[in-house]
Amino acid sequence: MKTRSKNILATLSAAFAAAMALAACNAEDDMQLSYQHTVQAGLYSMHTHNDTTLTKVQIFGIGREDSLLYDEESIGKLFLNLNLSRCTTEYVFCTQTLQDDLFFTYQKQKEPVSGSSGIAMELTLDSVGHTTTFIDSIAVVESKIRYNESLENIKIFIY
Repeated sequence: MKTRSKNILATLSAAFAAAMALAACNAEDDMQLSYQHTVQAGLYSMHTHNDTTLTKVQIFGIGREDSLLYDEESIGKLFLNLNLSRCTTEYVFCTQTLQDDLFFTYQKQKEPVSGSSGIAMELTLDSVGHTTTFIDSIAVVESKIRYNESLENIKIFIY
Protein backbone atom coordinates (compact mmCIF):
# COMPACT_ATOMS: atom_id res chain seq x y z
CA MET A 1 0.00 0.00 0.00
CA LYS A 2 2.88 2.39 0.82
CA THR A 3 4.44 1.80 -2.61
CA ARG A 4 1.16 2.66 -4.34
CA SER A 5 0.80 5.85 -2.27
CA LYS A 6 4.36 6.85 -3.14
CA ASN A 7 3.67 6.22 -6.85
CA ILE A 8 0.51 8.33 -6.73
CA LEU A 9 2.34 11.11 -4.87
CA ALA A 10 5.24 10.98 -7.37
CA THR A 11 2.77 11.11 -10.31
CA LEU A 12 0.90 14.07 -8.77
CA SER A 13 4.18 15.88 -8.10
CA ALA A 14 5.34 15.33 -11.68
CA ALA A 15 1.99 16.52 -13.05
CA PHE A 16 2.14 19.64 -10.85
CA ALA A 17 5.70 20.39 -11.98
CA ALA A 18 4.69 19.98 -15.64
CA ALA A 19 1.69 22.28 -15.18
CA MET A 20 3.89 24.93 -13.52
CA ALA A 21 6.45 24.68 -16.34
CA LEU A 22 3.71 25.09 -18.93
CA ALA A 23 2.26 28.10 -17.10
CA ALA A 24 5.71 29.68 -16.88
CA CYS A 25 6.23 29.04 -20.61
CA ASN A 26 2.96 30.75 -21.46
CA ALA A 27 3.68 33.78 -19.28
CA GLU A 28 7.15 34.07 -20.78
CA ASP A 29 5.72 33.70 -24.29
CA ASP A 30 3.19 36.48 -23.63
CA MET A 31 6.05 38.79 -22.66
CA GLN A 32 8.09 37.81 -25.72
CA LEU A 33 5.08 38.10 -28.01
CA SER A 34 4.37 41.64 -26.86
CA TYR A 35 7.30 42.76 -28.99
CA GLN A 36 6.28 40.61 -31.95
CA HIS A 37 2.64 41.66 -32.26
CA THR A 38 2.70 44.92 -34.11
CA VAL A 39 0.24 46.84 -36.18
CA GLN A 40 2.01 47.41 -39.46
CA ALA A 41 1.02 50.68 -41.09
CA GLY A 42 1.78 52.50 -44.30
CA LEU A 43 1.47 56.24 -44.78
CA TYR A 44 -0.41 57.49 -47.84
CA SER A 45 -1.30 60.87 -49.30
CA MET A 46 -5.01 61.60 -48.99
CA HIS A 47 -4.90 63.51 -52.28
CA THR A 48 -3.06 60.98 -54.49
CA HIS A 49 -3.43 57.74 -52.48
CA ASN A 50 0.28 57.11 -53.16
CA ASP A 51 2.86 56.18 -50.54
CA THR A 52 4.12 59.19 -48.63
CA THR A 53 6.75 59.99 -46.03
CA LEU A 54 6.61 62.19 -42.97
CA THR A 55 9.79 63.84 -41.71
CA LYS A 56 10.95 64.59 -38.18
CA VAL A 57 8.32 62.29 -36.69
CA GLN A 58 8.17 61.32 -33.04
CA ILE A 59 5.83 58.51 -32.00
CA PHE A 60 5.36 57.43 -28.43
CA GLY A 61 2.93 55.22 -26.57
CA ILE A 62 0.75 56.41 -23.74
CA GLY A 63 1.27 54.54 -20.45
CA ARG A 64 4.27 52.50 -21.61
CA GLU A 65 7.81 52.27 -20.29
CA ASP A 66 9.25 51.87 -23.78
CA SER A 67 7.10 54.70 -25.05
CA LEU A 68 9.37 56.41 -27.62
CA LEU A 69 9.23 54.32 -30.80
CA TYR A 70 10.40 56.86 -33.36
CA ASP A 71 12.49 59.92 -32.53
CA GLU A 72 12.62 62.62 -35.21
CA GLU A 73 12.77 60.10 -38.05
CA SER A 74 11.48 60.08 -41.61
CA ILE A 75 8.90 57.33 -41.95
CA GLY A 76 6.67 55.91 -44.66
CA LYS A 77 5.98 52.58 -42.97
CA LEU A 78 5.80 51.99 -39.25
CA PHE A 79 5.38 49.26 -36.67
CA LEU A 80 3.31 49.86 -33.54
CA ASN A 81 3.49 47.32 -30.70
CA LEU A 82 0.18 46.43 -29.07
CA ASN A 83 -0.07 45.99 -25.32
CA LEU A 84 -0.95 42.35 -24.61
CA SER A 85 -1.90 43.03 -21.00
CA ARG A 86 -4.82 45.22 -22.15
CA CYS A 87 -7.25 45.39 -25.06
CA THR A 88 -6.41 49.00 -25.94
CA THR A 89 -3.24 50.82 -26.97
CA GLU A 90 -2.76 54.54 -27.60
CA TYR A 91 -0.04 56.41 -29.47
CA VAL A 92 0.85 60.05 -30.03
CA PHE A 93 2.26 61.13 -33.41
CA CYS A 94 4.19 64.38 -33.52
CA THR A 95 5.57 65.89 -36.70
CA GLN A 96 7.26 69.26 -36.40
CA THR A 97 4.50 71.41 -34.80
CA LEU A 98 1.52 69.08 -35.40
CA GLN A 99 0.21 66.28 -33.21
CA ASP A 100 -2.36 63.50 -33.65
CA ASP A 101 -3.40 60.64 -31.40
CA LEU A 102 -4.11 57.09 -32.51
CA PHE A 103 -6.24 54.60 -30.52
CA PHE A 104 -6.52 50.84 -31.04
CA THR A 105 -9.05 48.47 -29.50
CA TYR A 106 -8.65 44.75 -30.13
CA GLN A 107 -9.51 41.25 -28.98
CA LYS A 108 -6.94 38.67 -27.93
CA GLN A 109 -7.17 34.96 -28.54
CA LYS A 110 -4.63 32.22 -27.98
CA GLU A 111 -4.07 30.06 -31.04
CA PRO A 112 -2.25 26.71 -31.29
CA VAL A 113 1.10 26.77 -33.13
CA SER A 114 4.09 24.52 -33.34
CA GLY A 115 6.97 25.21 -30.99
CA SER A 116 8.07 24.71 -27.44
CA SER A 117 4.89 25.87 -25.70
CA GLY A 118 2.47 25.33 -28.58
CA ILE A 119 0.40 28.55 -28.40
CA ALA A 120 0.63 32.11 -29.65
CA MET A 121 -1.56 35.17 -29.29
CA GLU A 122 -3.67 36.31 -32.24
CA LEU A 123 -5.13 39.80 -32.09
CA THR A 124 -8.10 41.16 -34.01
CA LEU A 125 -8.52 44.91 -34.42
CA ASP A 126 -11.99 46.06 -33.38
CA SER A 127 -11.48 49.74 -34.08
CA VAL A 128 -8.86 52.34 -34.87
CA GLY A 129 -9.60 55.91 -33.83
CA HIS A 130 -7.59 59.08 -34.35
CA THR A 131 -7.58 62.82 -34.08
CA THR A 132 -7.51 64.82 -37.32
CA THR A 133 -4.74 67.42 -37.21
CA PHE A 134 -2.75 65.86 -40.06
CA ILE A 135 -4.27 62.36 -40.23
CA ASP A 136 -7.28 62.46 -42.55
CA SER A 137 -8.44 58.86 -42.20
CA ILE A 138 -7.36 55.30 -41.49
CA ALA A 139 -8.36 52.20 -43.42
CA VAL A 140 -8.08 48.77 -41.82
CA VAL A 141 -6.70 46.48 -44.53
CA GLU A 142 -6.07 43.35 -42.42
CA SER A 143 -7.70 43.18 -38.97
CA LYS A 144 -5.90 39.97 -37.87
CA ILE A 145 -2.50 40.49 -36.28
CA ARG A 146 -0.63 37.23 -36.02
CA TYR A 147 2.63 36.35 -34.38
CA ASN A 148 5.62 37.26 -36.53
CA GLU A 149 3.52 37.93 -39.65
CA SER A 150 4.43 40.64 -42.15
CA LEU A 151 1.24 42.21 -43.55
CA GLU A 152 0.14 45.81 -43.70
CA ASN A 153 -2.75 46.09 -41.24
CA ILE A 154 -3.72 49.73 -41.68
CA LYS A 155 -3.30 52.57 -44.15
CA ILE A 156 -2.94 56.01 -42.63
CA PHE A 157 -3.98 58.78 -45.00
CA ILE A 158 -2.22 62.10 -44.40
CA TYR A 159 -3.54 65.53 -45.45
